[in-house]
Amino acid sequence: MQSKILKSLRIAIALLFFLSTALLFSGLSSLLPVQVIKCITWLEFIPSFLKFSSNLSISTSGFIIVIISTLIFGRVYCSFVCPLGILKDIFIRTSTLIRKKKNIYKRPLSIISYFVLAICILPVFFRNIFFLNLLDPFGLSGKIFVLLRGSVVLSLALLMFFAIISFVKNRWFCNMICPVGILLGLISKFSFLRISIDGGRCAACGTCEGVCKANCIDFKEHRLDFDRCVGCMNCLDSCPEKAIKFRAEWNRKTNIAEDKVAAVDSSRRNFLISSAGGTVALAGLMAPSGLFAGFDPVPGSYPVMPPGAVSLWHFTEKCTACQLCVSACPTHVLQPSFFGYGLSGLFQPRMDFKRAFCKYDCVKCLEVCPTGAIQSSALKEKQRIQIGLAIFEKNQCLVVEERKPCAKCAEHCPAKAIEMLPYLGDLKIPKVDSKLCNGCGACEFYCPVKPDKAIYVEAFPYQRKLVQIK
Repeated sequence: MQSKILKSLRIAIALLFFLSTALLFSGLSSLLPVQVIKCITWLEFIPSFLKFSSNLSISTSGFIIVIISTLIFGRVYCSFVCPLGILKDIFIRTSTLIRKKKNIYKRPLSIISYFVLAICILPVFFRNIFFLNLLDPFGLSGKIFVLLRGSVVLSLALLMFFAIISFVKNRWFCNMICPVGILLGLISKFSFLRISIDGGRCAACGTCEGVCKANCIDFKEHRLDFDRCVGCMNCLDSCPEKAIKFRAEWNRKTNIAEDKVAAVDSSRRNFLISSAGGTVALAGLMAPSGLFAGFDPVPGSYPVMPPGAVSLWHFTEKCTACQLCVSACPTHVLQPSFFGYGLSGLFQPRMDFKRAFCKYDCVKCLEVCPTGAIQSSALKEKQRIQIGLAIFEKNQCLVVEERKPCAKCAEHCPAKAIEMLPYLGDLKIPKVDSKLCNGCGACEFYCPVKPDKAIYVEAFPYQRKLVQIK
């Protein structure tokens, strides 16, 4: 009875988190209060860690709660909270309905998983999150959900990849490639409450091994590799002898299989030490201050960042390209950038003023960012953030080129930063006041000149504060 309750509880909590996260990425986040959004994203491990690293507070310490829960219960995060893990569970469950399959125990390839963890963690100390950007499970979930509304091909490719991996390898990605899963697996080696097999009661029927989606149960040796267990509770519910239970274990005795694993620990350590040097070198080449190490970026060589991004360096070091700000943006001016920020900023969002403009009275992206890449501020403060400056190309303007009257840029400027000055007869041309322009892009969006606009926003590597606003 206890095992059924635990499994039902796990499924209920997992569905709650998964549906809530899917709702956020669906673009309906504008309908939710800010505090609800923050509660949903608070426990997401990598976003919480990145935000905590620059803003030490309880409101950004969700990853610490995940670590504490892992020290008590093991890797329950992977099956209860992680949206990608829950999505994989849905795929695995679907695969069992399509065809009956029996899982078998597979020895861990810890050397590979620890190497993946090293190449994800070490570059962070050089202020580069390229690999975290690629492998963060929350960010990958966002790319799947949000890009379905835009870059459908890429999103479907990611969806198909995880569907195939789940059908064939179950939770292989979570244990071998996912940096969060690998790290929590290491922490779970010290968990107080552990799922373990009572060898005295076990009938060696193999049922538990057959339902283990992490392939971490060896029924012949009465062994469960708890560092790979994702806490799905399938084995607890399926054991006919009730030989598998959550129990407190202070002094665990190693069995024969564990001794064999321990025998290769020295070679594993040697491999990790030798690979760490290569990882540090790689991180040094890709960092130390992100993509633009050692020189100032040339104006126009990088995209316009969302308000609150602070600087090009801060933004590229904190953003995991989860696409939550993209889904929340009411005008859809925020769009994924493929290589606009370089390889290290793959899919990080940019302002696309050909598509739309940044609403003057909107702070949605500042509210929903879970990593602190876009720093939150009140509306008045946001309106003072200068993300770029409108540049007027006189020779491309309709007034100059075709002698036609046009004042769309001034009419639509919410900051009243564009003044129309006399040009020829009754014709007038715009002049931009750099002390008032916040770079919202309304002028560029409404400019009728195509393909190259007569007025466009040039990005700043450091976002500035306007002295005054109208």
